[in-house]
Amino acid sequence: MRLIIGYVCVGILALSSATCTAEPLPLRIVSFNAEICTAPGVRAGQLERFRFDYARREHCERVADLIETLNPDILNLAEVTSKEAVDLIVGALHEKGLTQYTGYHVESNDTFTGMDVALVTKYPPDVIDGLPIRTIFSPEGDPTWSQAFSFTEKDGSTVSSGTSLGRNSLYFITVNGWKLGFLGLHLKSNPEDAYSNARRTAEAALAQRVCRGEIVRRGYMPVVLGDLNDYDPDVEDADNTRNPATNVLASIKDFDPARSGAELLNSAMFIPRIADRYSSHWDWNENGAHDAQDVYTMIDHVLLPKEFEPFVKRVFICHSTDLETSDHYPVVVDLELPLKN
Repeated sequence: MRLIIGYVCVGILALSSATCTAEPLPLRIVSFNAEICTAPGVRAGQLERFRFDYARREHCERVADLIETLNPDILNLAEVTSKEAVDLIVGALHEKGLTQYTGYHVESNDTFTGMDVALVTKYPPDVIDGLPIRTIFSPEGDPTWSQAFSFTEKDGSTVSSGTSLGRNSLYFITVNGWKLGFLGLHLKSNPEDAYSNARRTAEAALAQRVCRGEIVRRGYMPVVLGDLNDYDPDVEDADNTRNPATNVLASIKDFDPARSGAELLNSAMFIPRIADRYSSHWDWNENGAHDAQDVYTMIDHVLLPKEFEPFVKRVFICHSTDLETSDHYPVVVDLELPLKN
């Protein structure tokens, strides 16, 4: 097993993770895929959205603008590709006067895309085993955090393979006495492809193991969030033409098969208007516009402990962003956490 050390990005800690109040404490959790957010002068992977530094800097500025607007307490930020990109975003927030934000980045192990899952937060993470943030990954040949899978090709042949969690981050934050273990995920894309579905299912099995062995074992409650690249059959969404071909969401929500029922719930169930339940925009003809043929799916999720259901105040997806910023929309969860004794 290899635990990768994360780096603290620029920031001033304005809040303590031990801060407690007898009144219910508002907590806004946001999960957002920033679509290959890259710092100027840094080449992290093979995928390149913007070739020139000016466009890369402007992209980071737009992400900072979004954070300024949504004002999250805890932001899970997928598809940021380097510590330098997180530094640039947090630096822009500080220039705006939002000095309570601190950024944390850890290199994932998707060497092709270079995509990582970062944290921007007002609450400093608890230091676990000397680390504020880490990623869980097993190199080839190490079975600790590896999972075998198989799938059937179109010609009927069976192919077997294995995977680890290539893009993830794990961080722990205590809020009003509640010890929360956040597993930020970016799972294998394309829920219409047999190989991708099999690999994502294996990644979900690994996420189950992380929840049990790395979060619950330490006395924390799991919050699983990010770009899970799959649909939840338990929550009706805006696109009724696409049905899940896997049990990815169900297995993550029921991460402990030894217990009765699922341990997590999908916060999307609290979005009152079904037409609003979409978090990604596939611009099929890449014209940068909204067309009738475009695809809008609910593949980004924030999964909460079932015990938090009474604490959910509001959940929505911010559809105010455009394709210039990302092909995903932020999922916003507002909680009111009572003091936990």
